[in-house]
Amino acid sequence: MIKCPFCQTTHVPNTLFCSECGTYLLEDDRRGTDPLGTEEIRWVGPDDEGGEHLTKQGSGPLSVRLHIGEGGREVEASLTKAIHLGRLDPASDVFPEVDLSEDSGLERGVSRRHARILKREGTVVVEDLGSINGTFINGKRLAPYLPEALHDGDQLQLGKLLIEIELS
Repeated sequence: MIKCPFCQTTHVPNTLFCSECGTYLLEDDRRGTDPLGTEEIRWVGPDDEGGEHLTKQGSGPLSVRLHIGEGGREVEASLTKAIHLGRLDPASDVFPEVDLSEDSGLERGVSRRHARILKREGTVVVEDLGSINGTFINGKRLAPYLPEALHDGDQLQLGKLLIEIELS
C-alpha cells in the first residue's frame, strides 16, 4: 500500500495521484524546489510586537483573506475545505488553490506544494507541507506537517514571501 504524505490516505501500489488531495504519489519522479542559501532562510517580516491575538467564539472564521507580498494582491478563500498554497506546475499536476507564481513565488523560494490553511475544530491552522525553504508565522519557523494556529493579523511567510492574514 502507498500512503499519501499529505493527507495520509492509503492507496494500492502504483497509484499515481491521491484520490483525496491530488498529490502525486510516485516519489522518484518529483521535481524539487531550488533551495535558498542557508544564510537566506530567516524571517524577513517586521519583528513581532508581542501583542496577543484574540480568538473568535463559536464555529470560528468562515473565510481567510490573504494580502500577498509587496504588491498587496488580495485573495479571499472559504475555509470549508483546505486551501493549498504553492506554485502552479501543470507538468507535475500541481494546482494549488492559491497560486503564488505571479507573486515571484519561484524567486522567493515558494515550493510547488508549500503549505495549507484549514479549519480544525473551529480554529484556523496552517501546516508546512515539507517545503524546502520553510514556513513562518510571525518569525517562528514551523515544523513540517505540524499544524500551528493562525490568527487575524498574523504574518505568514513562505520561503521569502510575506502574506498578511485576515480572518472573517
